[in-house]
Amino acid sequence: MKINVDTGASVGAYVDPTVWQNSTLRYAPPEDFPAHCAKIIGRAKIMRAWITLDEYWDYRTGETYPDYDIGVARYPVEELPYAYDWGSIVPAPSGTRFRAYLTSHAKEADELMLNVRRLEREVSDGVITYEQYEEVFEKAVEYCKELAPNIRYIECCNEIEMSVFGNLTAEEYIKIYLCAYRAVKRLNEKHNYTMPLEIGGYSAARPLPRWELMQDVMAGLRKSEIGENPMDFYAYHIYEASATNTLVAAGRIDEAEISDIEKIKLIYRQHNDMLDKLGLPAKPIFLDEMGRSRTTGIKADALFNASGIITYLNAFSMGEMPGMYPFPWCTFHNPELQISFTQFLLNDDGTYSLTPNGIAIQMLHELSGDRLETGVTGFGKDVEYYALAVRNGDTIDVICTNPTSESAACDLNLNGMTDGEYLVESWRVTSNENNCVTGNGNGKLEKTAEEVVAAENGKLRYCKALEKYCFVRYRFTPKN
Repeated sequence: MKINVDTGASVGAYVDPTVWQNSTLRYAPPEDFPAHCAKIIGRAKIMRAWITLDEYWDYRTGETYPDYDIGVARYPVEELPYAYDWGSIVPAPSGTRFRAYLTSHAKEADELMLNVRRLEREVSDGVITYEQYEEVFEKAVEYCKELAPNIRYIECCNEIEMSVFGNLTAEEYIKIYLCAYRAVKRLNEKHNYTMPLEIGGYSAARPLPRWELMQDVMAGLRKSEIGENPMDFYAYHIYEASATNTLVAAGRIDEAEISDIEKIKLIYRQHNDMLDKLGLPAKPIFLDEMGRSRTTGIKADALFNASGIITYLNAFSMGEMPGMYPFPWCTFHNPELQISFTQFLLNDDGTYSLTPNGIAIQMLHELSGDRLETGVTGFGKDVEYYALAVRNGDTIDVICTNPTSESAACDLNLNGMTDGEYLVESWRVTSNENNCVTGNGNGKLEKTAEEVVAAENGKLRYCKALEKYCFVRYRFTPKN
């Protein structure tokens, strides 16, 4: 891999791509976690939070539980009309209840996106009526907005095509969405919120293999009474490993073989083509779950995912998909289920450790200054996104990643440098370094090396080997 940085050519201010973040309700963190998270990877511009309607409201008794005990089933799973994802739910490890979960995340974000889910099958199958669903949806959102006035976005349902989230058809989702739409519009009229609520969806887990579902949803809404402006935002998910496997299974080999970032760009193009075809307005596109790995508890997948997520976020920070915003999954999750994605781990003493995923986010978040013109060549798909360079005063930071399964030489060339000596500091993340999951890391990003290197004739060359899935931040500071 050869990286050429023109240190005299700014391509604009560096745009931090890490300000869109995810929480989870399937393994809710302690109340002090959001503040700690914000100190390390920054305050969220938008934090995605959740409410589960079957935990908030018991349709059998009509009773609501405003401060429900997260992840504690009210009835045995075998007694439920539909199991959803209860089989993989773990109660909050510190006993966090709903009010603390929502308000602690709200304090550390400019805006919240509230995903409202469950009861999708109950209403679709006639166990409860659509009128009941609309009423409880409105009541739940109103309650959450009272707790967290910075809730702006209401996301109706999650991954609707997945069996654990309802397995909805387009027609079923449209009926549910219209209930949610009416509820949100009534709340805005009733309360005249300083920050009005906006509503959208539909958060497909696999939008490429199931693109016809989104098309059917939007075409159906276009024909409805809200057809000219049915959604205030649109939401998709992309998990590259799952997307590729599903495309292969469907015989769509050409799409399966395109690169990770080209898959994201394909979603972007298909979405905009769909809006043009249906005559619908452009609105923000939230890629509000994003990952490279599969959902696993396999420890090595943490580094695998992190090395690739750097390339995804790099592409977004370059402004290549305007109007689309990336939300990596996930700040905190059950490591036995999702060590592949979680960014922080909860230690036995109540402290937190950064996984490689968290360190990747931290590295990108801490950059500031002018982005420098950078060219990358070598092997592997998406190689042009394997590095980025930022100048802040006299200091130049370069982040390099090797998301491939082979070791690679990283031949870094800084051109346009003032001749003289430079201190080169390195923060490497490998299977062993700065890796509390599989190696000797202590859960913090620590410097792994430093040395002095000279620039001659306006050029500084720095060559190191990067093992598979390694990523590193280099900092170059003049000695004089």
